[in-house]
Amino acid sequence: MINRSKAPHIQTVGTLNLHRPIVHQLSNGIPVYEVSLGSQDVIKLELIFKAGRWCEKEKLIARITSQLLKAGSHQHNAEQLADFFEYYGASLNIYDGFNTVNIQVYCLAKHLKMLLPMLEELLTTPAFPTEELTKLLKRNRQNLKVQLQKNDVVAYRLFTEELFGSEHPYGYNSSEDSFDKVTLTSIQQHFKDNYTANNCTIFVSGKVSTTIIELLEQHFGSLPSSTTAPAPQWELASLQLPKKIHQVLSDDSLQASIRIGRRTFSREHPDCDQFYMLNMVLGGYFGARLMQNLREENGYTYGVYSSLETLRYSGYWYIHTDVGKDVKDAALTEIYREIERLQDSPIPLQEMEMVRNYTLGMQLTALDGVFNVASILKSLVTADLDDSYYYKFIQTIKTITPEQIQAMAQKYLNKEDLLEVVIE
Repeated sequence: MINRSKAPHIQTVGTLNLHRPIVHQLSNGIPVYEVSLGSQDVIKLELIFKAGRWCEKEKLIARITSQLLKAGSHQHNAEQLADFFEYYGASLNIYDGFNTVNIQVYCLAKHLKMLLPMLEELLTTPAFPTEELTKLLKRNRQNLKVQLQKNDVVAYRLFTEELFGSEHPYGYNSSEDSFDKVTLTSIQQHFKDNYTANNCTIFVSGKVSTTIIELLEQHFGSLPSSTTAPAPQWELASLQLPKKIHQVLSDDSLQASIRIGRRTFSREHPDCDQFYMLNMVLGGYFGARLMQNLREENGYTYGVYSSLETLRYSGYWYIHTDVGKDVKDAALTEIYREIERLQDSPIPLQEMEMVRNYTLGMQLTALDGVFNVASILKSLVTADLDDSYYYKFIQTIKTITPEQIQAMAQKYLNKEDLLEVVIE
């Protein structure tokens, strides 16, 4: 019988092997990454277009264009499109980001043949109906009004705007007035310029057959390329830090949202992997130092974390939590105290091994299942990285020392380099 009074022994994660995709190329140059694993008769198809905020010439155009795509084509309206995918038990999702727009389809492999013509139709003859645009803009305005009443949303908006600038695609915020400037002409032009073969990468994962690759050629191999000017280039503004932004959103609010952090770097930066491990120690998981202090020891919050966000051309790191208004000053003091502890002395070896094993376990879980594997490969490809980066990252996790963690804290977490935003 298992003795449940004793914790199980910690098992060290061994070798992690990343599946190598098969790379095809359609006749118009679109690369297709095939990740064929597993025995289930399912497929995830993802078309990734460099059509996000970074590529837009007017604010909000990238997001509104991606949202309006699901309004249908010239042949099928939004309701017919939704009914069609539902009939085959499939899902169609469109996600817009800072740099890309991802169009995802999940379905049974046997149904992909029926679904691809509709997807091709959507990408070659989108309707962009005026009446649907009007409804969409109205919904966005209403959602924005609701969101702007939330402390955490306002804190995030102010934080990223201060880091990147109010005109930069990584930093600007939407307003009610900005939706009034969105035009159908701008949407149509953004689609024409960016939803093209030379801006597209395809990932297909699951139980992939040669027939599926042939179907992708049939339906997307003639997608046209763009001959327009390249996307705008954006420069990051210089920062004046340290800086504190404290605002009272509502006198009736019982909580304060805290964001503390700085601008960092993309994944190519030589310090990125070591900084990632520093972040794990400080606030990257439930047992991290910030959680132990603010939640377990002091009861200031239900949860506090730190996150490293690596963007294609930059990145940012921040601590985020919501605390009672009456303890916000004490919480801030403890946050900075935990940062200083990391700067003042190396973490104990036992803690280092715990964080190391936890992080390796996360990576092992991330390799569980074909769709997870495809997501890792996609993150590498879209960042112009290969599997050598992944193995270097794993090696850093396995070999990083407490002294290197301390050095990262001393280099990047100095108080004079941090932005502090508190909204209550």
